[in-house]
Amino acid sequence: MNVHESPARIVSAAPAVARFTALSGVPMVKPGDDLAGIILGALAASNETLRDGDVLVIAQKIVSKAQDRFVRLDTVTPSADAERLAREVNKDARLVDLILRESTEVVRHRRDVLIVAHRLGLVMANAGIDQSNVDQGVNDDTALLLPENPDATCAELRAALRAHTGAEVAIIINDSHGRAFRNGTVGVAIGASGLAALADLRGAPDLYGRRLLSTEVALADEIASAASLLMGQASEGRPIVLARGVLHAPAEGAAADLVRPKKIDLFRAAPRPSTSELLARRRSIRRYTQAPVSDDVIKQVLEAAINAPSAHNRQPWRFAVLKDAAAKERLARAMGERLREDRGRDGDASEQIEQDVARSFARITAAPVAIVVSLTMEDMDAYPDARRTAAEHQMAVQGTAMAMQNLLLAAHAAGLGASIMCGPLFCPDVVRAALTLPAQWEPQAVITMGVPANAGKPYRRRALSEVVCVMEG
Repeated sequence: MNVHESPARIVSAAPAVARFTALSGVPMVKPGDDLAGIILGALAASNETLRDGDVLVIAQKIVSKAQDRFVRLDTVTPSADAERLAREVNKDARLVDLILRESTEVVRHRRDVLIVAHRLGLVMANAGIDQSNVDQGVNDDTALLLPENPDATCAELRAALRAHTGAEVAIIINDSHGRAFRNGTVGVAIGASGLAALADLRGAPDLYGRRLLSTEVALADEIASAASLLMGQASEGRPIVLARGVLHAPAEGAAADLVRPKKIDLFRAAPRPSTSELLARRRSIRRYTQAPVSDDVIKQVLEAAINAPSAHNRQPWRFAVLKDAAAKERLARAMGERLREDRGRDGDASEQIEQDVARSFARITAAPVAIVVSLTMEDMDAYPDARRTAAEHQMAVQGTAMAMQNLLLAAHAAGLGASIMCGPLFCPDVVRAALTLPAQWEPQAVITMGVPANAGKPYRRRALSEVVCVMEG
């Protein structure tokens, strides 16, 4: 030994050994089978006896089969939500309905992939519902759900085996899971009893004597993953593994200890709504809280706006963002004065006029953000005749309208409310003057935006049959 070497770096030369044995003699499991009896029979067939400290790892599938967690798909009537989601993920709607029943939320989805939070807390594909290694009917329509309570099942099996053998063992139920940032599946513990499923090493010294500050080891997952190497994933038929020599202290842990609470999960975000959901749920919101809207979010919705199509790709839209109270008030007063003049000439009752002016003023000034949307003809094509000039102007209007729709949808997707006020069309000169906008800008609308103070008013859409004419022949 080098005399200068720190004693803290001297480690034991004794080998660390753990032995994993896939038990033989396991029959095809059927509903109602006694799992403890099957385990004891497999131990005998493998010339093994249980010892204190042993860990038995049991495949989820045989537990689910013994608990009769089978569901025939032809008994399932899918909900409307399941039908919609099934189209998006390219799966059987009946299977999707089962997945939704077993889940608390859809975490992510795309074609051929459906990741959910299972009611047990597990974030996994298809709520763990499987059709492989399941005796199927002629229509291949039998699915197998996860056990009702894997932790409780582990505790029951542990107690039954203790009663038969006297040995104090740990039980793990494992399943194959994918991982968010890694390809391929690995075995994980979905149930555990008799060991610390989550081993807390905080405070223990490292090789240099430094105390560990945050190290927790998913011990049950590591054992489950090692056992999966012997169990296999296809036709191996080795659903019970005996692990001996794994260092662990007997404890009343559970696989539930391994589930990270959602409130501290930095990687899970709220599921994004589908395009159809986004369109159907958007409402015109006219009342907002006083919570500020960040510059980043404003930039985000404006970037969505400028991704709209436009004639000749000339992008005729222009935006003036008002966050300052004085600017919003100046605009609201100027528009209100013009509204008062116009309505007075119409002969409307002064009381009604003042109510409408006050309502318009409040909508603009109470919104955290007001965006004046204008168009410009500067880059559009010029024609010598009025007919084509008018058509070119209409194309600029269409492009600007599409930009406004993008903006409204982006605001909704960001959790904001928004609404269009078309008043500037009646007083473009007033809006330009109030905000000192360039002379070439033609104000089209004011979009108010902020954190919603309510859900907006319900609305009715005409049936397609009222607005669509299918041309045939």
